[in-house]
Amino acid sequence: MGTRFRFAAALCALVVGATGCGLFGGDDGGGGGESGGGPSGPAYPEGPLVREGTIGFATFDARISVRHVERWDDRSVLRFTVSALSEDDDRVVTLAPFGSGALDRDHTGFKLVDPVNQRFYDPVRDAAGEATIGSEIVQAWVVGAEYDYEVHFPPLPEDVDRVTLITYGTTGEFTGVPVVDGEPPADPPSGSVDADDIAPGDTVEVPLRAGEMTDEPEDYARDLYAVTETTSEVRTSTPEEENIALHADVLFDFDEATLTPEAEEVLAGVVEETRENADPSQPPITIVGHTDGRGSDDYNQDLSERRAQAVRDVLAEGLGTDYAYVTEGRGAEEPVAEEGGPDDEEARAANRRVEVSYRIREPGAAESAPAAGETAAGETAAADARGGTATAPPAPFRAEDGDVVATAEAGLIQGNAEYELGVRPFYRDGAYLVGVFDLTHLDTGGSVPFTLRPLNLRSYPGGRLTGFGVTVPGDDATTYRAVRIGERPTDELDDARYLATWQWPLRQGEDGTTERVFAYFPAPPGGTEAVTLDAGPFGTFEDVPID
Repeated sequence: MGTRFRFAAALCALVVGATGCGLFGGDDGGGGGESGGGPSGPAYPEGPLVREGTIGFATFDARISVRHVERWDDRSVLRFTVSALSEDDDRVVTLAPFGSGALDRDHTGFKLVDPVNQRFYDPVRDAAGEATIGSEIVQAWVVGAEYDYEVHFPPLPEDVDRVTLITYGTTGEFTGVPVVDGEPPADPPSGSVDADDIAPGDTVEVPLRAGEMTDEPEDYARDLYAVTETTSEVRTSTPEEENIALHADVLFDFDEATLTPEAEEVLAGVVEETRENADPSQPPITIVGHTDGRGSDDYNQDLSERRAQAVRDVLAEGLGTDYAYVTEGRGAEEPVAEEGGPDDEEARAANRRVEVSYRIREPGAAESAPAAGETAAGETAAADARGGTATAPPAPFRAEDGDVVATAEAGLIQGNAEYELGVRPFYRDGAYLVGVFDLTHLDTGGSVPFTLRPLNLRSYPGGRLTGFGVTVPGDDATTYRAVRIGERPTDELDDARYLATWQWPLRQGEDGTTERVFAYFPAPPGGTEAVTLDAGPFGTFEDVPID
């Protein structure tokens, strides 16, 4: 059993009890009944999993029926059926719906998520890296016909029984997709997808596109990063690694490298948590200082080094010499916020930080940790020790969302368009909390309604992914931000990817059009039944229920 799964299983046992975790059960191949959860686990519905909506850059109206993901020796194969829909009595719809932008003839609109082990999977590509592996891309769809599709992904861990499929558009997320054993068919699909040869009601086995899969499919698997914030830090977590970005303005006076009295309390908490979670057998603990962009390069480099050293000294004193440390200063080379804009002071404050990072100890290994601080032998970190998150089983598929619990209106895209946000109940999917929203175009202001661009870029007023965040009532100190895919780039900040409805427009349509959108957040502690949503210009929504 790999490190990721051991970690997730331990969390699951702590949060919901091992017998109700929903991680270890078998499956009948169709995703039916209560398989995968045991007698007290989630009840997963019989497949296929069906949702209608728009998919792709060109807003293709379709019904998607997801069957399962097959586990082959060298890959994972998603199998689903697509049926074109039309309100205009069209017999044939001519669109290539699956990709985005320049990749609209690709399968890039489909992603897999392992919500327990916190991994993200893009479709694998061919050896040249030019095309995804899977079925051919149909260009002309006969309305009423069913097209059997497959898309190939990197191999999933052996113990993963269910995953979440992310589709590109309002069909959104398909949770609880069963993972079953399979093998390449003796006779791969072949034949014609010419619309002239297909009639409504036909089932079309779409043939595979030519090309050999890359020899390195793992290149298309990435970590998911849970981001939580407090007044003193921004924490970025995976099952294997922890990064704590401490706000320099809390630790130091301006332009100083001497720790403030307030810093002592903050660092005492970091020391205690690092002792519980860091693995001394996987050194080092890394401490990196960063500054904002003001001042000369030499000055900023020196200041960042001295600040990192000050934090390192406190950690070493509290943790002892059994840990190894590396201290660096990087000046203003790696900003996390773009300076010089309307929120310049906020951006500069975010860039002034000292980051502490370390590898996380495997569950059950606490007894081998250094004894400083008197950690009890055999004690393991609580499920919510890092950022307050908790792991639940993979969520069963939800064909319908709960009723809208609250709405608010706001002007977006420089105030040239008015939208209404409808908030539906949130739900848990593994280590995450899924927010589901309706976004209604009230007045497009005569501009092209790039519906989701303001919801998924840093340029949106308020910052990251809509600036949305959730807090737990009674614990306003911790904000859970949108989940990030892979490491955030430091040179192209706007290219950060989030686990949410993609940023491009879903429907360049009329006023009054409503789109379904979603976003993933780190899950708050187990037992939390409602959260407060900070929805940026839409305001604050209290008591949003968690189903």
